[in-house]
Amino acid sequence: MYRYSLVIFTILAILFSGCTPKQPAPKKTVIRAYKNENKYLLYAFMLSQNNDFKGAYKYFVKLYNHTKNIAYLKYAISLGAKLKKYDDFFKLVKEGLRDYPNNDTLKRELIRYYLFKKNYKKVTSLTLDLIKKSKTEENYKFAGSVFLSLKNYELSFKSFEKAYSFHYNEDILNNIADILYLFLNKKDEAVAYLETHTRLRGCSKKVCFKLIDIYAREKDINGLISTYKRLYEKYKDNNYAKKVVQLLLYQGEKKEAIKFLKKNDIDKEMLADIYISIKDFKNAYKVTKELYEKTKDVKYLGRMAIYEYEGNPKKDKKLLNSVAKKFAKVVKVSNDPLYLNYYGYLLIDHDMDVKKGLSLVKRALKQDPNSPYYLDSLAWGYYKLGLCKKAKKIMAKVAKMSKDAEVKKHMRAINKCLKDKK
Repeated sequence: MYRYSLVIFTILAILFSGCTPKQPAPKKTVIRAYKNENKYLLYAFMLSQNNDFKGAYKYFVKLYNHTKNIAYLKYAISLGAKLKKYDDFFKLVKEGLRDYPNNDTLKRELIRYYLFKKNYKKVTSLTLDLIKKSKTEENYKFAGSVFLSLKNYELSFKSFEKAYSFHYNEDILNNIADILYLFLNKKDEAVAYLETHTRLRGCSKKVCFKLIDIYAREKDINGLISTYKRLYEKYKDNNYAKKVVQLLLYQGEKKEAIKFLKKNDIDKEMLADIYISIKDFKNAYKVTKELYEKTKDVKYLGRMAIYEYEGNPKKDKKLLNSVAKKFAKVVKVSNDPLYLNYYGYLLIDHDMDVKKGLSLVKRALKQDPNSPYYLDSLAWGYYKLGLCKKAKKIMAKVAKMSKDAEVKKHMRAINKCLKDKK
């Protein structure tokens, strides 16, 4: 521990011995040598390490009084604020300003003191004087925050605007946007600032999410789409792409959503779903086939079978065999009730193998015994086998759950079956 402290002390001693203020001190203030400087600095450091900030504070004050090295004063001021020794804090700042009247750091600390004391008139006067005499980015940024706390939004905006002009800092820009949007009711101007920045300097997450926040509040869907597109172009994060698609779909722009997904070659599953929503089974099949060939996941083979069947109005033997072959591969390794029922119904409805179809439907019903779709398939299977009473009993239950046209069609056929058998 002693060796560790000694090493750190040596480093600090080197740093402090070379610490001079950024702004030249007046000629009357000369940093003086002090025989106990190293010893007191070590004491201050060790007390700080042990969280004895009160003791460390006293030594930094002594060090400043003896040496007039502003680095010690800044540490003392920092500790004084932490200890809430505000009156001592004020005396230290005033003393520092006598020695270094042009030091901006001390001027800002004095303003903070008056802000704490709620002397807002003094705060305003000193802050205006600060940015009048020293036009730096840091001072303008500080002034912007001070005037914002005083709810002087015009002065806050002007100060932040000046600070932004130095290096186009994004945090400062977001402050400008917030003031314009939230307090000055200049929504278009807030957006203009952010949009101009993104066009000239790129769509960073910090700035573009501020834009997204405003566009969302204003329900500007086109603005949201444009911003998420720029985020995707820059970061290639599929989450941003999905947001674009979701917003396009919200607007009913399905063709634009398809165009975007195809252009960027992303989320083929979503692309297939959109094709299905517009009943474009041909393209849905094509995209799903790509997914199956890439992943060998049988769920995609099952979807291919569905899209192939639904997309062909001519249900000839060749088509039915092709679809059945795909489903057979799927149900061999998958117990997904969707494919079990679809395959089963296919075999039943087209009289390909009614008994096998019923066994598949029953497997689906084990997982979801109250599904009106699966029960309808079961009743249709019994009807195909001539078991119309059994079919009618099941269909009566289905009719209470669904008013689907297919259900009504099946009910009529079953009732006719029963009537014909009388």
